[in-house]
Amino acid sequence: MHLPIAQEKHDSSALPLAGALAPPEPGDAVHERPRHPVSPGTLARARVFAEGLFSTEDGAPDPARIEWLVRELEDFLGRAGGNARLVLGACLFACNILAPLFIRRMPTLADLDPESRALALERVEQTAFGPIALGPKAILCMIWFEHPDTQRETHTEVSCLRSPGDSQ
Repeated sequence: MHLPIAQEKHDSSALPLAGALAPPEPGDAVHERPRHPVSPGTLARARVFAEGLFSTEDGAPDPARIEWLVRELEDFLGRAGGNARLVLGACLFACNILAPLFIRRMPTLADLDPESRALALERVEQTAFGPIALGPKAILCMIWFEHPDTQRETHTEVSCLRSPGDSQ
């Protein structure tokens, strides 16, 4: 027996996540959105994560640049949706607890020196738990590479910052 399958037209605005996943309205200027508070714990864990992420063989990154990064992250997340703040906060929390276990250390990422943090983050990325580090790493890198000193150090091409009417 063959039963016909009902073809229903779904209104995407009725889906619970449709508003969160919908593109912004034309003319929506992100910098004009109201800022929402970002958890101090999220910002503290982001600082610790960034110190490990951007450590080099010379040691921890410049504290002033890390402070700049955290302020920019706070502004970015404050204007992002609540889901973005929640997910990034959860990922940072999980990394803070779980990453040290991958180098057989306890209790948290904040208790490690920057070199050990870098190793712990590298190790967790190589496991099935890697996605918990991916979100924070992507967002922090995106902001980090906007810093003028980083652009000079990496010889970053900034032409993408030109307005559409500019010519080469």
